[in-house]
Amino acid sequence: MTQSVDVEIYADIICPWCYIGKKRLDAAFAARPHVTPRYIWRCFLLNPTMPSTGMDRQAYLIGKFGNAAKAVYGRIADAGLESGIAFNFDGIQRTPDSRKTHRYLLAAAAKGHDLSDAFFKAYFIDGRDIGDDDELAKIAHENGFTIDPASLADPALDRQIANDIEMSRQLRVDGVPFMIFAGQYAIAGAHLPEHLIPAIDGCLVKPAE
Repeated sequence: MTQSVDVEIYADIICPWCYIGKKRLDAAFAARPHVTPRYIWRCFLLNPTMPSTGMDRQAYLIGKFGNAAKAVYGRIADAGLESGIAFNFDGIQRTPDSRKTHRYLLAAAAKGHDLSDAFFKAYFIDGRDIGDDDELAKIAHENGFTIDPASLADPALDRQIANDIEMSRQLRVDGVPFMIFAGQYAIAGAHLPEHLIPAIDGCLVKPAE
């Protein structure tokens, strides 16, 4: 019998661990083919004070990590390869304000989690500027997503982003990805698939005997 499990995911497209975490989550569900995930995207801002125009990538890295940036991203690159992601950090020219990507993902509704794949790849593999409106529209179109411009301008998206950020504060989310399985189990971090499977199993409705 096929069952479904809701998974709320607090994440940010510019977070490499969120990309790794998504791959590992997908792998965990692939190990449970009788379970269909219903991913619910929740907004989290890794850099809430980022200017709307973004920042030069090198200036951002120096400001955040100093001389440790190379070592930090080297470890991330190794973890990415283990999950099938060949990060191209050198291809990133600007670190964007990610609010625009969140608007797209929320506007895509049930397909938002699929669209996140396209944005992750565009940013971390192809080095595209996901802080640019035209580039975001191109990425969505190239991957078969039609996002109505009117829906992107809907003030409801601003309220949703604000609500998600406030909820993340209430949940004391200080790092992402942060995943909530069926409103029951919360897991922080990009855990390996085998560590996520017990949470999936714990959400399943046991058949009556």
